Amino acid sequence: MTETAYLLVRVDRATPTEVARQVKRLPGVADAAVTMGDVDVLVVAHDESTKGLADIGHRIQAIAGVSMVSVCVVVRP
Repeated sequence: MTETAYLLVRVDRATPTEVARQVKRLPGVADAAVTMGDVDVLVVAHDESTKGLADIGHRIQAIAGVSMVSVCVVVRP
């Protein structure tokens, strides 16, 4: 079964738009949108495992200017 996560991204040195563009190129990322609020970029990602979702979070964290990534795995009742 495919797992889904919402990843909340905060940016400190880069523009959110540029970060979102880079994030969209990562394998497993379905969408990335710039937001106005507590987080700068909201990402939807899919992978075969929750570990894979964490790996996507680590790849996002490695992007220049990203200060924080929170991985929120979706649990469907």
